[in-house]
Amino acid sequence: MDSKNSDQSRLLLTGANSQIGRCLLQRVDLEYATVIVAGRSPPPDRVGARIRFVEWDLAREISDLSESIDSLVHIAGIWLLPPHLRMLHDAGVRRLVCFSSTSVCVKQDSSNEGERRQAQRTLAAEHAIAEQCDVLGIEWTILRPTLVYGLGIDRNISRATRFVQRFRCYPLAVDALGLRQPVHADDLAAVAMTALCAPEAAGKIYDVGGGERIPYREMIGRIFDVLEISRRFVPLPFLEQFAAAAGVLLRRPEVTGEMVRRMRRDLICDNSAAVADLGYSPRSFLSGGKKDLGDIVSGDVDTPTDA
Repeated sequence: MDSKNSDQSRLLLTGANSQIGRCLLQRVDLEYATVIVAGRSPPPDRVGARIRFVEWDLAREISDLSESIDSLVHIAGIWLLPPHLRMLHDAGVRRLVCFSSTSVCVKQDSSNEGERRQAQRTLAAEHAIAEQCDVLGIEWTILRPTLVYGLGIDRNISRATRFVQRFRCYPLAVDALGLRQPVHADDLAAVAMTALCAPEAAGKIYDVGGGERIPYREMIGRIFDVLEISRRFVPLPFLEQFAAAAGVLLRRPEVTGEMVRRMRRDLICDNSAAVADLGYSPRSFLSGGKKDLGDIVSGDVDTPTDA
């Protein structure tokens, strides 16, 4: 069903407090009669007459959403969606777009067990959504972004930004030249809205990266440039071992030697299918200057990014 521009259309949105969710809320306000935001806490400053909040912990079972809904954009963890699909179908959902990640491929062979489990869980959720939706008669589209940035609340570009602000330098693995394709959250919000109303997108999975591919070192260098700080890199031969030890000592399981090794790997994707079907046209990295880094202020120091 084409919900866009319908006077009676009702969209359900999960993950509204994420970068993509906040950008998407700016786009849907004029396109849907009612937007229902479901989650554990309401989005900041966006709930009103046409955007309503419903408290819903997706990690728990729910028997009735008590709402009539046409479409769903699911930005919360993709593995949370399959248990609720039948209930959503009963509520009227016939079209959904949900976000996964290119990490389903990148981290399948990771040396870190936790990363492998996460990749497997994400891939299993993709399969479950496709299978259940096909049985229920829900048209589905899955979007796999690469490295998301834009509002300063991510765990990768924002971490790197805070580190550079604090120390005026950045540690790198030797030969940290793996390609990256960072994608702005607003570009993802735009393509999600397009996919929601595009019949040709039904039943497809799209990789959606940024508008350019740049070496890891250059990606961090652009952060220096936007902050108006002279580029200063510190190559560390034993950064992998340091990161692995720091992750254990600081009880930060996301900090691993594997994330350092990935600085040398190309983590990019092919946008061509999204370009052909959806007219996808993402911007270049940090083309918006400081605005693309959000409201980041020097404060807590994080370890180098797993970008």
